[in-house]
Amino acid sequence: MSTSPRTKPELRSLEGVPFLELIELRHGPIPPLGRFFLLAEQAARDRGVHLRLHRDMASLAEQYPGVDPDRGLPVHPIFDPAHHDLSPANSFWIAGHDESGRLVATQAAHFFDMTGSTLERELASMRLWFGEPEKYRAAGTRCLVDCPPAELITGRVVYSGGAVYHPKVRGCGLSRILPRMSRALAYSQWNSDYTMSLVRPILLSKNVEKSYGYTRHAPSVQLRGYDRGDVDAELVWMPRDEMLEDLSRYVSEGLANEVRSTETTETNGVAPQRQGSSNRS
Repeated sequence: MSTSPRTKPELRSLEGVPFLELIELRHGPIPPLGRFFLLAEQAARDRGVHLRLHRDMASLAEQYPGVDPDRGLPVHPIFDPAHHDLSPANSFWIAGHDESGRLVATQAAHFFDMTGSTLERELASMRLWFGEPEKYRAAGTRCLVDCPPAELITGRVVYSGGAVYHPKVRGCGLSRILPRMSRALAYSQWNSDYTMSLVRPILLSKNVEKSYGYTRHAPSVQLRGYDRGDVDAELVWMPRDEMLEDLSRYVSEGLANEVRSTETTETNGVAPQRQGSSNRS
């Protein structure tokens, strides 16, 4: 199966169900989560991006390199079925399509049951990176973890990541929407205790973790001797309560913005303009 963007210059719409039609809320404060999903999905459509939910992680691995043609990077091994046993029971990904059906954004989640273990152990053993790390250790790959908070993260942990954006949708605010949707849906599905990700230090220097909504970050995680190149990363994470508080703030801010828009519209006598239909796409 080729993942070269040259063989797929136009990434057309994958088969998938519109996001709101497929989600099932199992855990958590259901009404607040429902309000968040409605508001966030509308915010994406206001930006001309229509969301679909997928359970087939092989389709993410195939399509990911072509979403951003300038980079063309393979998907992170955490979301690659070549490296992990991925199924609807432990993973999903969200696809964002433009009006033409082109895939322009992705975001994914992978659930890990770390009961009896810690994030530090899972990183150092490379079980987080690869479902079967033995062959990588034999080839000299190592994960160096100097991150004390990772020793405290345990239980039901979700890795949220796999984000890539086509240049045409960069800077429109999707990075505030999709990571939160991923965390919220993962929590509602798997009753997660923590959500975490690994982020390049250069992105943290630009405060992207604040855009993503993460409340905590710390160095340092290093992957050395990996055949795709060395990796330097910092941990970003948030416990369940802080994740729910962040979603509540997002909803409050969104509702306040709608009120201000309505008040401005009434004052100016001009109807508000929205991109996209108010119906589910």
